[in-house]
Amino acid sequence: MSSLHSTSSPARIAAILAVVATSALVVGAAPAVARPDAVVLLEGLSSPKGLALEADQNLAIGQGAFGPPGPVLYYARHGRDRGAQPVSDPVGLMDVASAGDTGWGITSDEPRTLLRADEAGNIEPVLNITEYQAAHPDPNDVNGDPEGSNPYGLAALPNGDALIADAQHNDLLRVSPDGDVTLVARFLPEMIEGIPAEAVPTTVTIGPDGSAYVGELKGYPFEPGTSRIWRIDPYAVDATCSASGASGGCSPYASGFTAIADIAFNSHNGALYVYELAAEGVIAFEEGFGTGDFPDAVLLKVHGGRQTELAAGQLSEPGGVVVARDGTVFVTDGIFTGGRLLQVRG
Repeated sequence: MSSLHSTSSPARIAAILAVVATSALVVGAAPAVARPDAVVLLEGLSSPKGLALEADQNLAIGQGAFGPPGPVLYYARHGRDRGAQPVSDPVGLMDVASAGDTGWGITSDEPRTLLRADEAGNIEPVLNITEYQAAHPDPNDVNGDPEGSNPYGLAALPNGDALIADAQHNDLLRVSPDGDVTLVARFLPEMIEGIPAEAVPTTVTIGPDGSAYVGELKGYPFEPGTSRIWRIDPYAVDATCSASGASGGCSPYASGFTAIADIAFNSHNGALYVYELAAEGVIAFEEGFGTGDFPDAVLLKVHGGRQTELAAGQLSEPGGVVVARDGTVFVTDGIFTGGRLLQVRG
């Protein structure tokens, strides 16, 4: 957050999106190279799901999504000060985003709150998301909790607004710096194996064309290959994203993915990067909570009609992915065990 630099399925999806890691973690420099195509830049982070590019193309890392709170870290990529510096008090953040002089964060503790930080380092709560969603029930809920909310993905718009993808409420909200809320889109359930599977939108990013792109986890029965990515006018109002007929500024962009955790674009060539929980999906990932051995994450580069897996076998428990203007790819992982920041050959 640049401004800080100056100072589903009922039981299973709830478990995966709400498990708290309890191990004590310490930020530190990591071994230089894991394998030729993945370089570990930091390790010992505390559940670093939130990852954002600053206007200066350096990185902001939010901590404490599913673990102990930690400071927001500013990671300078070049120069004498290369490396990470804390730029806030410890705070639990589910995600972070940045545009221009404004930084945004979503707290991981209840009530889930949208925070805004300006260039002067002033941080203020903008919206009690939990309260807002409870007052605006999901009319398409299939899991018996239409008032429930899990704001999981965050993006910043160039006009100063923020976009929130709510994984439990199955919607996309636009929030102004003053806290005014607009429902941009709802994501309707899709019949899979005769079961109405909720979309579970986990991530939102702004594409090279200025559109918002939202990736799904896809709820129970968690069938691999059923996650979609939607393209949405970020200034739309009450659009519908549905496999049976999207409307109002929402259209399907890509499909055939599995349990999407995050997405990002290369703004120069339009390549899409899709970060998935595991090749076999949610159920395979869930087993890691019992065994302590989580499956490999999948990081896909989608470009020119081809899919290429990057850093195969080297990532697990995915957090965020961002792509710098020069095409450098950064990811976080280990969000339930030992968190890391990595640079991946893209």
